[in-house]
Amino acid sequence: MKSSNLTYLIILALVMAVLPFGEQPHLWQKLLLLKDGYLHQPLDWFDLLMHGGPLVAVLVILAARGITKLRAKAAA
Repeated sequence: MKSSNLTYLIILALVMAVLPFGEQPHLWQKLLLLKDGYLHQPLDWFDLLMHGGPLVAVLVILAARGITKLRAKAAA
């Protein structure tokens, strides 16, 4: 993935993580519901995936890039 595409994905992930811009972002609300065991509705699970999915994707991509760089450094 090109660096400019990753930049757009990072911006999207951060915006989705903090939406709506108000008292408490949906991602934080859903994580609290998950922690307390109250995440039962399918819409709540969809909301958690919609707001947290891009952030998880960015973390996976950055981890994969880091592992690739470490392997290349170890092989050299």
